[in-house]
Amino acid sequence: MFFKLKEWFLRYFPAEIFAIIGVFIGGTIANFLFHNPVVTALLGTLGENIGFYGKILYKDIQLRKKKDEKITLLGLFKVLRNTIFEFGIAEYLDLIIRPSVMYYFSTVLGNVTLGLLIGKFVADITFYSPAILFYELRKRIFQD
Repeated sequence: MFFKLKEWFLRYFPAEIFAIIGVFIGGTIANFLFHNPVVTALLGTLGENIGFYGKILYKDIQLRKKKDEKITLLGLFKVLRNTIFEFGIAEYLDLIIRPSVMYYFSTVLGNVTLGLLIGKFVADITFYSPAILFYELRKRIFQD
């Protein structure tokens, strides 16, 4: 079990750093420009997704590059296929949950930054359950 926790940590934690940066950039810009908690939550979510998936895709492309010596169109397709398989269900749920809890905590707490951060971590709980399950399935199904 410890090995799995370490594997998941090494896979997801670096992407979470970029996700947190993305939340703050997207949310802060939206709040500054629009002063609307709904728009702030939506752009905070968008910023988080850009940071998270940007890091995940970059890392997976680099791993594919090491494996194949160079990146090919087929290799990029496999990275994209694996990413969609791993995160598809989690992201589907997340599109509703994440902006909702970010909005909720920002308005209830009256602090946009703290609300975005707490909302992000609450949404992560529902995001990682299916993501980890499908990550493990992906490793078994797509062994390329």
